Amino acid sequence: MPDTHIIKMLEEKPFSSLSPADIARAESHTDSCGECKSAYNAARIAALLIEVRASEIVEVVPFFKTRVMATIRERQLSAEEPALVRMWRAASALVSSMGILLVILTGFTIFSGSGLLMPPTDVVAGQNLYSPEYVVLDRGGLGDDELANDQLIPTIYDLEDSDGQ
Repeated sequence: MPDTHIIKMLEEKPFSSLSPADIARAESHTDSCGECKSAYNAARIAALLIEVRASEIVEVVPFFKTRVMATIRERQLSAEEPALVRMWRAASALVSSMGILLVILTGFTIFSGSGLLMPPTDVVAGQNLYSPEYVVLDRGGLGDDELANDQLIPTIYDLEDSDGQ
């Protein structure tokens, strides 16, 4: 078995679950393979350490049990806050900020309706002579060399037809 290494076998299952035949095969292989020998020794030592640690019994101090039971009783007997109070603690910041925002928006609505925040419309229209409405709807300002839409569109289509496109 010098071609196959036992490292894969050691990685697949715990050392303690290896059969005597597997152990004998591994020991015969480790005589000729140094890499497998170090892996086999590491697995054997780890299995021994785990076995020793698992067999060790730790005594619990009697006072430890008393303290744990006292803490459990204290938690059971303590008065728990109502669910509404716990929910308010969690959501108080959100509800407060929503209330403040509601007051601010209400104030804007009340004062913008009375005209305190917006200037009168006749003042705005008088100040801006180049508003979109003025530019689009004012046809009286065409000069002699400017063409209106009804003159421009047939001219464009006539040019396209004469090119043959």
